[in-house]
Amino acid sequence: MKGLFVLYMVVFAVAFLSVPLAAFTGRAQSAEVVPWTFGAVGVAAVLLGLALVFDVRGSAQAYAGMVKDFKPMGVDYSNSFFARPAYIRAFGGLFAVIGIMFIVAATVYAGRNG
Repeated sequence: MKGLFVLYMVVFAVAFLSVPLAAFTGRAQSAEVVPWTFGAVGVAAVLLGLALVFDVRGSAQAYAGMVKDFKPMGVDYSNSFFARPAYIRAFGGLFAVIGIMFIVAATVYAGRNG
């Protein structure tokens, strides 16, 4: 699970940096980079989201436990619905849906500009 999270963060960081850098180099490079970066972010989001939905290796349980134990700015979320594995699974499902949207957007963008 940590590997999927690190993968998502690395892909997001590379996409966040590569799109503006490609835009500064010229229009042709930007049109080639954008679909790949959006698609990569989408695939990573789908993988991470599905891992949470299906509770791979207890990932939803672990995240719910972290919400219970971590008290940001002194706020106790241990009795909140955010601390339930079902909420974490629903969040993972939404994350996967957003990832699919990124993949579709990348495909449409590549089709129009390629």
